[in-house]
Amino acid sequence: MCLVGIDVGSSAVKAAAYSEPGALLATATSELTPLYPAPGQWETDPLDVWRATSKAMREVASRDALRRDPIRALAVSASGRENFPADAQGNPLGNGLMGADVRGAEFEALPQGQSAPEAWSLCSGHARERMDPVFRLAWWKKYRPEIMEKARRFFGWIDYLIFRMTGRAVMDLATASRYAVFDLASGTWNSERVRAFEIEAGFLPELLPWGAVVGPMTREVAEEWGLPQGVIVAQGGHDVNCAAVGAGVWESGNACLVSGSYENLVVVTDRFPTVPMLLRGLSVTPHPGRAARSVIAIHPTGSAVLNWARKLLGVEIPEIDSFLANLRGPSPVLAVPHLSGAMAYWENGRRSCGGVLNLTLSTSAPEIVQAFMESIAYDTRNTLALLRREGVDLRRIRLTGGGARSAWWTQLKADVTGVPVEVASRAEPGTLGAALLAGVATGAYRDLAEATRVTAEGSRVFEPDAARASLHSGRMDEYHAAIAGLLRTIWTNDSP
Repeated sequence: MCLVGIDVGSSAVKAAAYSEPGALLATATSELTPLYPAPGQWETDPLDVWRATSKAMREVASRDALRRDPIRALAVSASGRENFPADAQGNPLGNGLMGADVRGAEFEALPQGQSAPEAWSLCSGHARERMDPVFRLAWWKKYRPEIMEKARRFFGWIDYLIFRMTGRAVMDLATASRYAVFDLASGTWNSERVRAFEIEAGFLPELLPWGAVVGPMTREVAEEWGLPQGVIVAQGGHDVNCAAVGAGVWESGNACLVSGSYENLVVVTDRFPTVPMLLRGLSVTPHPGRAARSVIAIHPTGSAVLNWARKLLGVEIPEIDSFLANLRGPSPVLAVPHLSGAMAYWENGRRSCGGVLNLTLSTSAPEIVQAFMESIAYDTRNTLALLRREGVDLRRIRLTGGGARSAWWTQLKADVTGVPVEVASRAEPGTLGAALLAGVATGAYRDLAEATRVTAEGSRVFEPDAARASLHSGRMDEYHAAIAGLLRTIWTNDSP
């Protein structure tokens, strides 16, 4: 019997089936149709998410490998920041507002007389953000009251898909921690803050631990997807936590760096959030495993910035790889990679923008791309330095995502952080992490430690090189000083 992970992304839904020893048996991807009703607005139709999930699952279930090894259980991985109202039967009453949708910015402003961080943010593990589901809910109440009069549920992708599959509205602890009414210490909804935020009964789902059995899939959904009766739906989790589990990162002192469109860093710890962490945009969430928590740093840079720079400059990846092959020192150019602002490390970093300094008539296009790759690595180094000051231990990084294909960039990350970087061998850790949690739920694995043994093999370890790191020491100081100065003098509160 095999295990399936479903991963809902911003542009597609992926489904992948794995044998209990961890071999990939089948995979399928179904694209989502983005909706842009106005500049700065980005929505996704929940029914489109269900359609894409069903399409991907039917395709996976039809593969010959699964006829020999039928699906035993599945779990869902998804972001927790796309929410929408639904009626009592779970029928959507509006589209999901995506994380990058600019609506609700007014809810990021602190209440008058309140200084950051707010008391509730230390309890829930993150500072006030417009994407927080509680503030998305406030947006719906303020601007679409006629819809909210009919609403009896307020779903994200995880609880919506599970409800469609089982009829039960449940959520994992990491996704719940994105709400301003979650309590990290108790692992429950905080009833006092639920009342303070005026959240109606039924809008908050039941909380279940990772790897818990939600229930059997309904007969109707099983038939629609071509699955056998009795498939178990297990509690999956927030996408960054599932990706870390799929990369084998669940013990304290280890980190998962997801180098994709964004550079998302998940550092497993037993620590609770501190004021400096929250002021610098870091979040602390529950995490599967003994350590119980993880610090999450989201950097909206990664391939989103590098692809923009390459296209703008007309540089192909082979040209960059060839240029970087024999380099040791930093680019003569200094780049600021915050084309979508900075969500972590820099206080008031949302005001930061992109920039390129030290340009001359002899500057080449590859040198500019190199500078962006360096500054993205510097942001990771800065984040880890802050965590060390706050007592968060880190011994090893596991790297996943498209950025892991660049050996030069991976070595640079090891050099500037001073931490060994191991490239994970699995290409889709999000679906694998969800599938492993499904395996824990059904007893295929005794616990997470046994489950993550299937991810233990790494393809290569990049050890930090102190001599190479020293070449970047002065440039990192320049980078830090440049952004601090720009935030203080140019990117002010009045900046766009």
